[in-house]
Amino acid sequence: MKKLFWALSLVLGVILILPSSVFAQSSSDYVNTFNSDVTLNQDASISIKETIDYHFTTYKHGIYREIPVNYKVAGSFTRPTLLKLNDLYYFAKGYPSDTYSSYERSNSNGYAVFKIGDADTTIIGDYTYVLDYKLKYAINYFDDYDELYLNITGTGWEVPINNVVANITVPGDITDKLCYTGATDSTASDCIFKDLGNNQVSVTAKSLATYEGLTVVIAMAKDTIANTTNQQRIQAVIANLGIFLPILAIIAVIIISPKVNKNKKITVIPNYDVPKGMNPLRSGFVYKKSLLNSTITSQIINLAINKYLIIKQVSNKNYDLVKTEKEAPTDPEEKILYDGLFKGGDTVSLKSLSTSFYTTVASLKSSTERRMYEEEYFSKSQRNISNRFLAGGFIGIFLCVITATYWSMNAAMSWFWGILISAIIVLIFASRIDKRDTKGNELFYELEGLKMYINTAEKKRIEFHNDPKKYLGLFEKLLPYAMIFGLEKKWAKQFEDLYTEEPYWYQGNANMFNAYLMTNALNHMNQQVVAHATPSNSANGFASSHGGSGGSGFSGGSSGGGFGGGGGGSW
Repeated sequence: MKKLFWALSLVLGVILILPSSVFAQSSSDYVNTFNSDVTLNQDASISIKETIDYHFTTYKHGIYREIPVNYKVAGSFTRPTLLKLNDLYYFAKGYPSDTYSSYERSNSNGYAVFKIGDADTTIIGDYTYVLDYKLKYAINYFDDYDELYLNITGTGWEVPINNVVANITVPGDITDKLCYTGATDSTASDCIFKDLGNNQVSVTAKSLATYEGLTVVIAMAKDTIANTTNQQRIQAVIANLGIFLPILAIIAVIIISPKVNKNKKITVIPNYDVPKGMNPLRSGFVYKKSLLNSTITSQIINLAINKYLIIKQVSNKNYDLVKTEKEAPTDPEEKILYDGLFKGGDTVSLKSLSTSFYTTVASLKSSTERRMYEEEYFSKSQRNISNRFLAGGFIGIFLCVITATYWSMNAAMSWFWGILISAIIVLIFASRIDKRDTKGNELFYELEGLKMYINTAEKKRIEFHNDPKKYLGLFEKLLPYAMIFGLEKKWAKQFEDLYTEEPYWYQGNANMFNAYLMTNALNHMNQQVVAHATPSNSANGFASSHGGSGGSGFSGGSSGGGFGGGGGGSW
C-alpha cells in the first residue's frame, strides 16, 4: 500500500511540476529569424522584403503583420505614407516550393494590417512568411543630409524575436549610421553594423523580447535621393484637409447670414406700455423666439392679475392656485393653460400638479407657435431655411458618430473633427436665423423699448410719467413682462417701500409683505411650474514617431521612432 502511495505521489509530482515547467518554456510562439532586405531607391521610395521564420507552439491559423502608414504630428495632425504590397506568401519549413498566399488586408488606426493564413486551416511548427512591399514618403530631409530612419521590426510584436538581420542598400555614400534596440523610446544600441561595400550595410540584433525592436538611422549626402518634400506636403494637406472645414463653414455662415437674416434694426425707444392686443405668452414667444417655461409662469401671474385665479402661498416653497368665480378666459392659449391648471379641481397645489401637466405645456407651445406663424409674426419661409440647416447639422453629427471608427481606423481624425465642428457651427447658425417676419421684428423692438423702461425706471421717473395712485396698476401690469426680461427683482425693488399691501390676487405673509418679497416668492413658484413642464422621466490612436514627425534619428532618436516597423503576432 505504501509503495502504491509513493508511486501515485511520484506520478502526481510529474504532472504538477515537470510538465508545467516544460509548458512554461514552450507554450509561447516566437520568431526565430526576422530577415529584412531594404533598398532605398533613387526616387526616395523604399523597397522592403521581410522573411519571417515563425514558430507556432500550438495550433494557430497564421500570423498577422501590422505596419504603420500614418503618423501623428503635432498632436492631431497626420503625416501619411503609402504602402504598396508587391507579393506575400508563406510555406512550411523545408518546403519553399509549396507556397500559400491566403491573407486579408485592412486598415486599423493608421496601420496596414495583413492577416495571413486560412481561417479553415490550423498549423503548428515552423513556417516562413515573406512580405514584399514598397513605402513612399517615408524619408526625412535636412539642410545638409538626407536620412533613412526605419524601424526594421517595429516594437509591436507580441512574441520574442531571437535574431534580426537587416541588409540595407542606399543609392549613395553613407556618411553616418546608428541603430537602436529595445522597447519604444529606448536608446539602447545592442546591435552590430557590418559594412558590405557598394553602399550596403548589414545590421544584426539578437534576443529581442516581446515589444522590443530594431531601428536603424542612415545619413547620406544632401540630394543623394530625389526630394519628395513637395509630394509629402500635398499628401499631408489632403490627409489633414478636414481640419479646415470649420473655417469654410464660418465663411459660408458669414456670407449666407445677411441673405437669410433680412430684418432691419430699429432704433429702440423707451416704451411705457405693454404691446396692444398681446399677452405675456405671445410677447414672450416673439421676444425669445420660443415659449420658455418661465414665460408660462408669467402668464399664470397675468391670469391672477386679471382675476382668473388667486395665488396662495401655503409655505415657503409651496403654492396653491385657486380658481375665482370669473369665467374662464376666451383667448385660446390662455384657456389651454387655465384648463390644464384646474384639470383636477378648483384648487390646485403646484407641489402636486398633475403629472400630465407637461402635455398641457406641449399643447400650449404648439398652439402659440402655430398662431404666431398664422398671424405672420414669424415667417414660414425663414423657418424652412432654419430647418434645412438644422437637418444638415444633425445629419453631420450623426454621420460623425456612426463613422467615428472608420476615421480612427484610417487615421483621419482631422476629417472627423472638421466635420463634427462644422456641423456644430451649422447648428448654432440655424438656431440664430431670425425667423421673425416684419411684423414680429417690429414687435420685438417694441418689447426692447419696454425692457429699456423697466431696466432704467426710477421712482422719480415713475412719478413723472404716472399718477402716484396708479403705482399698483403699473407694477402689476408690467410684472409679467419684467419676468420675461429677467428683470422682475429690479422692477420689484423700485416698489419695495411703496407697495406694502397684498394685492387681491396674491395671498402670502401679510406681516412681512412688500413687492420685492412677493417677487422672490413668485420665483419659487416658477421653479415648481418648470419642474412639471417636462415629463418626469426625461432625463487614441495611430502611430506617433520621431521620424514620422520629421525629427532626425541622430538627435533624439530611439527604438520604434522611425518609419515603418509596427508589429505582429499569431491568430
